[in-house]
Amino acid sequence: MSQYQKLCYWVDLHILETIRRNLEQREIQLADEPRIPCRVLRASTEVAYVAPPAWNGFCKRRTSWYRKSAKADKFLIVSNHSMDLPALENPIIITESTFKPDRFPSPKEIPLLIQSEEYQKRKPREWNKPDPLEKDFYQRWFERNKINEPFDFDKILMSHSANHANFLDPRFFINLNGSVVPYSISDSIHVCSSCLEFFNILGEQWPVKYVIPCIGAVQFAHLPMDQYFEVKIRGENNHDNKD
Repeated sequence: MSQYQKLCYWVDLHILETIRRNLEQREIQLADEPRIPCRVLRASTEVAYVAPPAWNGFCKRRTSWYRKSAKADKFLIVSNHSMDLPALENPIIITESTFKPDRFPSPKEIPLLIQSEEYQKRKPREWNKPDPLEKDFYQRWFERNKINEPFDFDKILMSHSANHANFLDPRFFINLNGSVVPYSISDSIHVCSSCLEFFNILGEQWPVKYVIPCIGAVQFAHLPMDQYFEVKIRGENNHDNKD
C-alpha cells in the first residue's frame, strides 16, 4: 500500500479555472466539495477543490476561523499528486507520521493555553457558541470510545480551544534543528476542526507541524483516529524522526 499523501494549494478563482481547464485536457475531473472541507482529504479522492461557501456548511461554527484568516475567499485545491504548474508552488504536504509527543498538557495547563493573547485576538465571535446538535454528535463518539470516562461537553470544548491556541502560540512543541514544531495536544475526540491546521489556516507560520484528525475528519475523510500527520511546506526538511 502506498503512503498517504495530499498536496494542498490555495488559489484565486482565475488560477482555479486555469487548473480546471488543464485537468480537463487530460480527462481528469476536478471534483467540488460543497459542504465539508475535510472530505477532500479522503485517500480515494484524486483531486478536488473547496470553494469559500463550503466553510459555511456542516462545520460553520467550527470552521469560522477561515473567514477571519488570510485564506478567506480563496479556493483550496487538494490532490494526491503534485500539480506541477508554474502558478502552484510551495504546496502544503500532508503525510502520515510516526510522531508521538512526550506528553499532553495536564488539566491545569489547558486553561493557560486559552489565555494566550494571540488566541484571544484571532478567535472568531461564533467559536464559543456551539449548536446543541454538536453536543449530541460529540456525545455519541465519546460514549463509543471513552467508556470509563464521563462525558463533559464543556471540558471537550475547552480542549478544542486549547488545541487551536497551541498552533497560534505554541506551548507544546518539539524543537528540531532550531525550529518550533507544534503538535495537537490531545486525541481525536478532544480536538476540533483539524482542517484548520491541515490546510494552514491556523499555524501557517510554522513550516512543520504534527496534526491529529478531529472526529469530523475521522468520519468524513476516513482518516485514522488518533493518528498524527505531518503537515509541512514543500522545501522544508522532513522532521519525521521522533517515535
